[in-house]
Amino acid sequence: MTVNDGTATGTTHGSMADAELVSTEVLLAKPKRVVREDLKMPDGRVIDWYFMDTPDSVMVVPLTNDGRLVFVRQYRHNLKKHCIELPAGAVSAGEDPAEAALRELEEETGYRLAEGEELVSLGRFYSLPSETNKYTNFYFARVTWDHEPILDNEIEAYFDMSVVTIPAADVFSRLAGEINGMETAGALMLSQRYIAAA
Repeated sequence: MTVNDGTATGTTHGSMADAELVSTEVLLAKPKRVVREDLKMPDGRVIDWYFMDTPDSVMVVPLTNDGRLVFVRQYRHNLKKHCIELPAGAVSAGEDPAEAALRELEEETGYRLAEGEELVSLGRFYSLPSETNKYTNFYFARVTWDHEPILDNEIEAYFDMSVVTIPAADVFSRLAGEINGMETAGALMLSQRYIAAA
């Protein structure tokens, strides 16, 4: 509940922010790390909490010289459908997020940062906070095509991935239609001024 000044009021149960961590169990270590924690609330009640412990990820909004945005079309098994999304992926341990963004861009699409251009950071935002601790670093890049995509043989080989380019002038009219992923929609909105300046 909130009051007029925008501050939150507490409850008699206390807050999860003040809970005591009783135990942690890794239910699944790979390929996605699933964790269960027992938390003792301020009122004495013990609850279990499940979440996916996820490394940071990156997503890139790539724009070509001729005003087209570069997307990846891939099959998402959880949704049982093909989706059009921006190039994205996980940040490896010790890897700089900007380097991870350029790596994922090249691996998934074959596009690279155009000569003389710099990667533009759009910020770091969390996703699905009730299910995971995932943060995504968003970037905008002016790009040029270099080579065919290089997909990994572990899982991407099964995603039925292909590169799709869409004119920047058309992309916002496709939101909530064929482009309906929240991260992709958010990244496009964050980069709207760069796209409009193209």
